[in-house]
Amino acid sequence: MTSVGADTSFFGHPRGLGYLAFTQVWERFSFYGMQSLLGLYMVNQLLLPGHVENVLGFAGFRAGLESITGPLTLIALSAQIFGLYVGLVNITPLIGAFLGDRVLGQRRTVILGLLLMAAGHMMMASEAAFLPALLSLVLGAGCLKGNMYAQVGNLYRPGDARCSQAFSVFLIALNVGAFMAPLICGTLGEVYGWHYGFGVAAIGMFIGLGIYMAGRKYLPPDRVRHEP
Repeated sequence: MTSVGADTSFFGHPRGLGYLAFTQVWERFSFYGMQSLLGLYMVNQLLLPGHVENVLGFAGFRAGLESITGPLTLIALSAQIFGLYVGLVNITPLIGAFLGDRVLGQRRTVILGLLLMAAGHMMMASEAAFLPALLSLVLGAGCLKGNMYAQVGNLYRPGDARCSQAFSVFLIALNVGAFMAPLICGTLGEVYGWHYGFGVAAIGMFIGLGIYMAGRKYLPPDRVRHEP
């Protein structure tokens, strides 16, 4: 493995940055692709009579939600589910950070996150698995967020001026994936069917996983803290 900070083969940056950036492109493509379809999918199909009865555990989930909010219309219920999903995606990185820093290390936690998100996208093909799919996506996103950023930073020695540039490259990759997602997944979902859009999001996640696995030897070593 190339020592940290010594590799300059990716436009003056460590080659690992390229693998992390392209993994991020496809991970964000998948994430925002599914998110662009989620609200419309619930309102126009999943929560309608004849479909919502097929969702495993949904009656209990709705009852629990309405015990807090009161009775919800279809639009309000969809908005509540979407809001919970987005909110949890921004909380679960705390769990992912703990796993990466104290238990599994950054690499294995990222791989776990990619696999969970890929599984979640695949489960979206089944109405019955809607709630487990969302849970898988939420946990997967939590495993990825902080640990990908940590790996970018760990590519460089302390004080290396290139580190700030690296995060700019990483954020550009994020925005590229986010820009492509609704154009491709959203179009496929509305024109050809919801599950085509979800399927493309799943393919994007597997591409991201393949890129990450191919670049493992160029990534920084895990930094796992074992002290209490």
